[in-house]
Amino acid sequence: MNILIAGCSKIGASLAGQLSSEGHDVSVVDQWEGSQSLLPDDYTGYFSTGILIDEDVLRNAGIESCDAVAAVSDNDNVNIMVAQIAAKTFGIGTVITSLVDPAKEQRFCSLLTTVCPTNIAVASLKGYILQRERRQITMGSSTLDVFLMPVPPHLIGRRAADIDSPEGEMVLGVLPAESSTLQLAKDSRSPLTEGDRLAVVRIID
Repeated sequence: MNILIAGCSKIGASLAGQLSSEGHDVSVVDQWEGSQSLLPDDYTGYFSTGILIDEDVLRNAGIESCDAVAAVSDNDNVNIMVAQIAAKTFGIGTVITSLVDPAKEQRFCSLLTTVCPTNIAVASLKGYILQRERRQITMGSSTLDVFLMPVPPHLIGRRAADIDSPEGEMVLGVLPAESSTLQLAKDSRSPLTEGDRLAVVRIID
């Protein structure tokens, strides 16, 4: 693929290095010449400088021939504008936008394809703190956090199908104590007991 990365932040530089090492044609554009030092030594793509929201700068970086654009600078507002320019002005079909501010990500996720590093980091850290077994999966433009957690004391005695989950979260099923077979919540008839674990999915991005 031919990929443009707008913003040579640590995220952008790492993304560029990985894509380049996998054989993709990568172009990185950033406002500062010095940010080129963040790119790995084996990066083989193109690097240019300029104001990221300047259409001529993006043209010079090769946006017109790109299959995908990633707006990953350290400035959320710039990323939003770059994503809109890429999609509306240049007609790029695959545009991903990094938004560090969860409030901005929530506001723009219906308009742009977004990733919120803050939400992902918080979910991962919370999982380690609470010692939950977890993994993250991506479906479309959404990142889902799937994890196992002990049944909270206030839910013991209730059925999994009757649990009211917060918005953006759902109980998938129950892993009974001393069992390795997951029972889907909708099919579980037995009341929850101490030692059971809930399989939960949460939209984090």
